Amino acid sequence: MPGNIILPQWGMGMNEGQVVRWLKSVGDPIVKGEPLVEIESTKVSAEVEATADGTLGRIIVEEGKTVPVGTILGLLLESGESSSDLPAEEAPPQRPSRASRSSRPLRQGATARRGRGGLVVTPRARRLARELNVDLDTIESGTGPSGRVTEDDVRAAAEGGTTTSDVGMEPSRTIPLTGIRGVIARRMSESASAALVTLNTTGDVTEAVAIQRQLTREWRRSRVRPQYQDLAIAATVKALKDHPLANAHITDKEVQIFDTINLGFALAVPDGLLVPVIRDAESKSPLELALAVRDLVRKSKSNELRVAELSGSTFSLTNLASYDVENFTPLINPPEVGILGIGRVIQQPTVTKSGPKQNEEIEVRSIGYFSLTFDHRAWDGAPAAEFLQAVVRNLAAPEWMAEG
Repeated sequence: MPGNIILPQWGMGMNEGQVVRWLKSVGDPIVKGEPLVEIESTKVSAEVEATADGTLGRIIVEEGKTVPVGTILGLLLESGESSSDLPAEEAPPQRPSRASRSSRPLRQGATARRGRGGLVVTPRARRLARELNVDLDTIESGTGPSGRVTEDDVRAAAEGGTTTSDVGMEPSRTIPLTGIRGVIARRMSESASAALVTLNTTGDVTEAVAIQRQLTREWRRSRVRPQYQDLAIAATVKALKDHPLANAHITDKEVQIFDTINLGFALAVPDGLLVPVIRDAESKSPLELALAVRDLVRKSKSNELRVAELSGSTFSLTNLASYDVENFTPLINPPEVGILGIGRVIQQPTVTKSGPKQNEEIEVRSIGYFSLTFDHRAWDGAPAAEFLQAVVRNLAAPEWMAEG
């Protein structure tokens, strides 16, 4: 019996993938472990490999199509099998016109997978429709494979989404919520459903700016020019070591605290946002962390990021300092319980104390802005504030960065 070539799930946040390119043609011989088809998911290119020796018997999902995880992409004929062993091809469902759907009476005993208008509805979409009280008859067409109604279609209907503009004119262009944009939309919706609280603070980072100049000389041999983000990442990792409650995931039943720190950092790309992951960050020096960041940035620009480099983060950081943003509300990357936002650094007159008598003086100091969003279901305000203070203290007295 021919074997199925199935789209696997690479990472918790992956729900679908796009078939970018078939690496084999129908009839080509295949060796177990050989790449068959290239898939793109959240801007990661990965390959589905053959699970057995044989021949590519049929391509079911053509290049350019986006399908859910678990979809059968093609069929593999194993040793001794021929094209006569392939199952009959299913004809794509004929979608009735809008007029015929609107005039069609309600059919009693309709199949569980079809709406009353004849559209195929996925089980998860049907369940979500019940939860959101969405009438599936109001959905004119599906955006899934072969016109299937998906969860995104149900959500759009729940929010009053339509396929045409409701402002009396057609849009100049549209951006489909699919691929990386769709993943971002889903992840942000998941984040917004949590009990989120954001704490904002400022900190004196004058010494961090000074140590950055010192590190410029020390890191030159590694061809790395230190950036403020490098210092913030190192300070965050150090704080996570001392505050393990921040390095955690939350599920429906428990909070999972990790010893290993896999730090995600937000990275803007032309059509969205990626969060590459620095794995085992707790074992890396500030220079090694900076080198890891640059390697991941380089891979993102050449679309070489692997699935493992975009999944498994235990805490995240996002930096808007270069955009002159001060305080903001970063959105958590579920199932993490916290994310740190790095704002800009400004020069500001500050009252300082010096000398044995602690005389007050006014100095111009470098002041940094910080925002911490945390999930109150897993983390309380006081320990979250202590973690935020720890990050600021690590930047206020950063001598340890030059030591390792």
